[in-house]
Amino acid sequence: MKILHTSDWHIGQILNFHYDRQEEHQHFLDQLCNIIEREHPDALIVSGDIYDKNTPGNSAMKFLSDNLLRICDLAPDMPLILTAGNHDSSSRIESMAGVWRRVNTHFVGAAEKNGDDYLLDKHIIEIPGKGWIAAIPYIPDYQNDLYNAVLSEIRTRNTQNLPVILMGHTTIGNAVFTAHESVSFNGRDIVGGINSMDISEIDDDYDYLALGHIHTPQTLPNGKARYCGSPVQLNFKEQFAHSVTMVTVDNHGDTPKMETIELKPLRRFYVIPKEPKPLEEALEYLEAHLPDQQGYVQLNILSAERLPSDTENRIRSILEHGEGLLYCDYKVSRPAREGQSAPEKPDFNLSEFREKDPFEIAERYFTETLQTDMDDTLKELLHSVIQEVREEETR
Repeated sequence: MKILHTSDWHIGQILNFHYDRQEEHQHFLDQLCNIIEREHPDALIVSGDIYDKNTPGNSAMKFLSDNLLRICDLAPDMPLILTAGNHDSSSRIESMAGVWRRVNTHFVGAAEKNGDDYLLDKHIIEIPGKGWIAAIPYIPDYQNDLYNAVLSEIRTRNTQNLPVILMGHTTIGNAVFTAHESVSFNGRDIVGGINSMDISEIDDDYDYLALGHIHTPQTLPNGKARYCGSPVQLNFKEQFAHSVTMVTVDNHGDTPKMETIELKPLRRFYVIPKEPKPLEEALEYLEAHLPDQQGYVQLNILSAERLPSDTENRIRSILEHGEGLLYCDYKVSRPAREGQSAPEKPDFNLSEFREKDPFEIAERYFTETLQTDMDDTLKELLHSVIQEVREEETR
């Protein structure tokens, strides 16, 4: 069985409240269609975060529908399986399931129960003669046993001993969180509001675990679980190649063969200079090192003082001398205080603030305001409240 593994499309993203990324998403989807035409996968999967927000605009929804229909026309016998991530509304994704199933496309938004038992059928997609896909959307921590319930049911149905692909949108402990802020609570990492789970908590009876949520592409140590990463760069921290993953499993129990297929970006993200410099030096450096490819620019500034009100205008004026360079924001780091070996944590700019985990923001505010660490009881209370709000938002 040959699977094209993608995740974290984030359709509808508006960068820095200003730049609509639709043109760049179209550039990615054009490349995706070329890959499908060339490689003929048995299924295309999207492991969560289809949309950037749980209330996508009409333009984003139409954009997704148009491109999915294009893929369906291109490969009508290839099933598409899309699961909800923590950025998606589970009820919205569920509402799309019925009509899209008519064109061999499966949307799975939420887990459902009848009493104490999960309703498993919608999570199990058979590709006749090829294998099985266990489609698990983003779920709250206490429902992680859904993974094992679905795998157990597939074990019963898989009389031909065909390959089993498990999808998940979650945080796996000890993964690399390069492009994300993470905090630690009760011995577990929390990334993007999702508590980490140990991979050993999932039964081992799958051949490939197709993960989403973490944007840095990586294969986990067990050799059969992988974050394929986001196909489009979403912020200035994601300074790595973006890609999709083609996975081939010959027989149930075989080691998966993984091929990373790199994608070409339409626009790049530039942090200039790489290390923060005082304002005037940073501006001079920018003027002398204007990128020669179109993209978004963030000026990296070192300053202990409030910046002049004309700072943004000066940056924009310099960028006008480049070709297709778009000003995003500036990032300010504070110089180290006397006796410190490193600069203080950089201030949040507006776009970074949106990406921060609420737990991290609250913990940092508490520590810097009261000059003491938050105790475990308060951390637990704060975490539980944030979790309740997130669960309410995804319904």
